[in-house]
Amino acid sequence: MKLKRIITGVVALAVALVVAGYAIIASVDVQKVADFAKAEAKSATGRDLTIAGPVDLKISLTPSIQLQDVHFANASWGSRPDMVSIRRLEVQVALLPLLTGDVVVKRLVVIDPDVLLETGPKGQGNWEFGEPGSSQSSPAPAQSTKGTSITLPDVQDFRIQGGVLRLQDKAAGEALQLDVTEAVGSVPSGGGTRHLRLNAAYNGNPISIDGSYGGLPALLSGAPTALDVTVEAGGAKLTVKGTAGDLTGSAKANLALTAAGQSLAGLSAWAGSDLPPLGPYNLSGDLKVDGQNIDFSGLALKVGGSDLAGNLGFSLAGARPLVKASLVSKSLDLADFTGKAGAAAAASGASGASGTGGGAQKVFPDTPLPLEALRAVDAQLKLDADQVHLSGVVLEVVHAVVALNAGDLTVKPLAATLAGGGLDGQLALAAAKAQPDAALRLDGKGIDFGELLKQAKVTEGVGGALDLEVDLKGRGASPHAIASALGGHVQAVSQDGTIDNSMLSVLSAGLGDIFGPLFGKSDKTRLECFVTRFDFAKGQGKSRALVLDTGAFAVSGRGGIDLASEQVNLAFDTQTSEPSLASLAVPFRVTGPLADPSVSPDPIGAAVGVVGTVGTVAQTGGNIVGGAVDTVGGLIG
Repeated sequence: MKLKRIITGVVALAVALVVAGYAIIASVDVQKVADFAKAEAKSATGRDLTIAGPVDLKISLTPSIQLQDVHFANASWGSRPDMVSIRRLEVQVALLPLLTGDVVVKRLVVIDPDVLLETGPKGQGNWEFGEPGSSQSSPAPAQSTKGTSITLPDVQDFRIQGGVLRLQDKAAGEALQLDVTEAVGSVPSGGGTRHLRLNAAYNGNPISIDGSYGGLPALLSGAPTALDVTVEAGGAKLTVKGTAGDLTGSAKANLALTAAGQSLAGLSAWAGSDLPPLGPYNLSGDLKVDGQNIDFSGLALKVGGSDLAGNLGFSLAGARPLVKASLVSKSLDLADFTGKAGAAAAASGASGASGTGGGAQKVFPDTPLPLEALRAVDAQLKLDADQVHLSGVVLEVVHAVVALNAGDLTVKPLAATLAGGGLDGQLALAAAKAQPDAALRLDGKGIDFGELLKQAKVTEGVGGALDLEVDLKGRGASPHAIASALGGHVQAVSQDGTIDNSMLSVLSAGLGDIFGPLFGKSDKTRLECFVTRFDFAKGQGKSRALVLDTGAFAVSGRGGIDLASEQVNLAFDTQTSEPSLASLAVPFRVTGPLADPSVSPDPIGAAVGVVGTVGTVAQTGGNIVGGAVDTVGGLIG
């Protein structure tokens, strides 16, 4: 429903009703006044105006007319006979301005109005009236209202008590309702901007508006007028202060905005969909509207512990809305924008999952990607953030450029510092396709994986630089579908680090009684080499290298990961250069759901296959380091 078309139609009706005031100065015959109003309404709209109750006429310098039980006919195709019904309508006009052709409504009182705005089977609105002077009750085509010039009367004081406004769009399956408790507008005795107060409920959700405005004719005209309004709804408080005008044409506005609330979910009814429980939030900035261009400068947003600042712009001139933004942040936490309660529930579900896989949560959900939203808007965004928190990992000095064009999304470049090392990459999602193609590349150099484990609150006793390489491609309309079709590889390599025995205990996952003697008595163990690489094809990940070597002992593995079923099946062998401990170096297996795999000893596992995976790890003389390095050389060579 276009605002301009609705207002034009409703104004035509309002003018028809106010015309009754003209008759006041020509006749004191009440019935003639009522007949005159009916005839004018019929001439202007082609519909019947019925006044079933008494008509009270008062003659003075501010003549007034009071109508009771007023009904205005709906379109012939409408869902009910009346488009508008009013229990009581009172209009008081200034007499002298009428002599110059101006209509100044000194007082307007509407009691219990019931207004229905609805669309018909062909998308036409019941507010679209016939040509003036016609007797048709069906609406004229929408374009018949274009070019019509209707001057709104200047309403100085008004009061609407009770009543309901319904908007129904049967084709879209939408139904909205505004129940009015009270709406009051008044002009100060010395003149100036109008005061406005509204108490109502939108689809059962309370809303209140309080403030001042320059009058409806001024807001709808081309000349900007003052506006200072506070709106409270859904637990949020919005203030708008500045100037605005021509709101139904090429709108222009210069406004200072502030908005604050405890939870974004409280605005779900107003957004038409469920919003996440984000908050508390606080937004401020300067809004400039110039026709189809909207600029939000001086943006300052806080959600939970996160902040954003910068400039945001919208253009509605193209085939799709275009969003441009340049934003900076001191700290962004993913949990603040996904809902901490949801994140906590997910963590609880994962920790409570059994090793058998019966209750394990999915790592890659079947939730559809927001493809329609990506196709509906274009965007050019730039973000610079001091810190970005992602599931316990902290990215620093983040720089990202996001482009969205006709559904094709790219994040390039994507640069950050991760645990003291450099991280560069790019992301692409071709959402214009029914089955989007997705691609991710990441290259990390000198990442302190000990710092990563510290951030994840696993251990503080690991040191060493890690090089990371990720190159993955997939296709699908959900994260699970993309993972099930994934191809590419993930590789991590570290040499000359340290690891404490508590960390080795974590890696042994309950096999401390077996590996304890292998760890030795010192607090720290030298980590000479850590290598892992998985190659993926159609969602099946196969280990090409999985080695951890401390010099005194090594753990090497083989096997795979099925991303479609989210199952892990890995076998590990242990090697030691200490002959006295050789009998304790037994194999073990990691199996079960990817979200919560289980670890168990495998004393009868065949170590030959495992040793084959890591090359010369099994060679005599304890040349484990050389074997691991040879394996890495073969991978990256």
